[in-house]
Amino acid sequence: MSNENLKTCINCERPESVIPLVSITFAQNPTWICTQCLPTLIHNPDKLADKFSNMNTEEPPPPAN
Repeated sequence: MSNENLKTCINCERPESVIPLVSITFAQNPTWICTQCLPTLIHNPDKLADKFSNMNTEEPPPPAN
């Protein structure tokens, strides 16, 4: 596999040859995040906002009852 096709984590930039990656899509743009950085995306998305364009870091509205 050539380096230009090597997928890397959007956060830590480790390649798929070193750590498992999960494919995600945001604003119709596919990217990858490693399993160690995934909790950051889930619990602290504001820490990754600069990695995604147009990411809204505001709290989501409460679920409708």
